[in-house]
Amino acid sequence: MGDASIHVAEVNLARSAEELSRMLKANERRKARHEPVTVSLQRAADGNLDLNCPHDDGRGWQIRLSDAFGTRSDTFAIGQLNNLLGMVRPDERALEIEANTMLAAVEAVRPENELEGMLAVQMAATHRLAMECLQRAACAATPEQAAANGNLATKMLRTYTAQLEALAKLRRGGEQKVTVEHVHVYEGGQAIVGNVDASGRSEAKPGGSCENGQQPHATDEDRTAVVAGSGPLRSKDPIRNPVPVASGEGEEAVPDARRGDRKRGSER
Repeated sequence: MGDASIHVAEVNLARSAEELSRMLKANERRKARHEPVTVSLQRAADGNLDLNCPHDDGRGWQIRLSDAFGTRSDTFAIGQLNNLLGMVRPDERALEIEANTMLAAVEAVRPENELEGMLAVQMAATHRLAMECLQRAACAATPEQAAANGNLATKMLRTYTAQLEALAKLRRGGEQKVTVEHVHVYEGGQAIVGNVDASGRSEAKPGGSCENGQQPHATDEDRTAVVAGSGPLRSKDPIRNPVPVASGEGEEAVPDARRGDRKRGSER
């Protein structure tokens, strides 16, 4: 008797009401997003790419393309588009998908001028190269190939992060604003003004002090702490004798918390 094979037919589950609700909400968010400009590409017999407008309004498409690169110059926009198309491999089958993916990434930056447009093109190209290196590392036949592609991908990803930081710096005009809030210096205290390292030491400037390290400072005011009460302390057990005061009775001043004039080892 031969082995019996059991084939389970794939059954598509019915869409739930919760899933339909999520789809409708996602569609609303999608419609609120900006629709990026696209290009139509075909590879000619000689291997070159033929660039075409995706619809019959060529001038309107050119205006949208220039806006995507943050410029009014049609020449600049076409030049940057050619830079993007240069990242498409000669053996790439999904030409339009790859080209329009990078073009959408550029337009997502919303460049305000040509400098930001060039930086957006660099970011899109860097991301594509990094993803390609990661794919090659995942499919590598040897550990050496995986390491080589992985290292190149790491460099590309670091470059991409640096490009993001450069874009942010360019948009804020190269200025770095640091806001410090809720700095409280209570009465009698002193604030450290200077650079503080990990060990807690500080290069103090005039107006601050750190000579005593982590030791507490006494205030400069003549505030005297006294021990209230002049009689002996009572214990919980009324039968036993009361606890006497250690030394003296009545009120007396607490010693100052400041460090004495002891000389350091090098000064003795």
